[in-house]
Amino acid sequence: MNRSEEMDHVADKDDVLNHGSVRPRGADSGGVGGDEVPCRKKAPASTAKKIILFVLRLTIGVAIILWIFKSVDPGIFKTVAVSPRLIPMVAMVVCSLLFVFLGGFKLWILLRVFSPINLWMFTGYFFLAGSIGSLAPAILGDFTLIGLAKRSKIPVHESVSALLMDRFVTMVIALFVFTPFTLMLFLPLHPLYMLLFSVISLLLAGGLAWLFLLAAPILFDKLAITKRFWESFSLYMTRYRVSLFQNILISGVRGIVSGLTLIFALMAAKLSPPLIATICISNSLSILTHIPVSLSGLGLFEGSGLVLFVEIGLNKEQVLAGLFYHRAYIILWAVMTSCLLTLVFVIRRKLKK
Repeated sequence: MNRSEEMDHVADKDDVLNHGSVRPRGADSGGVGGDEVPCRKKAPASTAKKIILFVLRLTIGVAIILWIFKSVDPGIFKTVAVSPRLIPMVAMVVCSLLFVFLGGFKLWILLRVFSPINLWMFTGYFFLAGSIGSLAPAILGDFTLIGLAKRSKIPVHESVSALLMDRFVTMVIALFVFTPFTLMLFLPLHPLYMLLFSVISLLLAGGLAWLFLLAAPILFDKLAITKRFWESFSLYMTRYRVSLFQNILISGVRGIVSGLTLIFALMAAKLSPPLIATICISNSLSILTHIPVSLSGLGLFEGSGLVLFVEIGLNKEQVLAGLFYHRAYIILWAVMTSCLLTLVFVIRRKLKK
């Protein structure tokens, strides 16, 4: 499909963002048989349901956090938490900013193959999307990125394919590279057996992916928008392999930066965490942030991290203080970045008008 054919469908795709559904082609000009087909708007009940789910996930996260605090000595925790080491705290912030930048950079690599898009503008939108995703369902942050891609003449099915490929690569690296090494720390199995299990799992996952690639054209050919999505998604395995390999490489580096961020957070709590173990644990815990139980893994990340780090011999109160620094920074950064970047984008738009 050429670019002109893709742009013919941009108006149709607007409803994916605005209404959560695809408007039938011809709805504005008579539709099928000349009868006008009204656009479906999001029902109030659907909005209310999302608000209820948001509140429920937030409540679950807060409840888990409160339960975690009951398991530690409040006096020791307070003594540690109120006097963090300054230099590791600064290093944590720097690594966290680098972590977010690398996330935007590796997604930009996948998007630019479809149309030129300014890296620094995209980075700003990615920071904003990450901030929104830390405070609300991640899909709202994804819509921010999809909106920017549309402004850069990248149709929705292409931007969504880039987002899904990026998420897929991130999850595969966390699940099949870092998690096996994490399990080696705790399971009474020989490291060679665990490594063999990891290789077998990766081969099985590759086999399932291969079967999916064979069946996908049949599955997605029924609807025009899904067909266009698959055509864009499959290009990463054929025409744009270099960009895909670059994304994979940067995803691995980003995983190491993620571990360093948590290492500095624990060092701020006066701990000396093991380097390799902490990097592996950090990336394994990142999988929990994708489980739709709480917001961005609130409580799940801290509770699981507390159990794992105590298991390798670190002090419980100090570990919780380090995890508290890590989470507090994420929330503070998300609020400040969301407010600041939203203000900047609004001012820029008004100045252009």
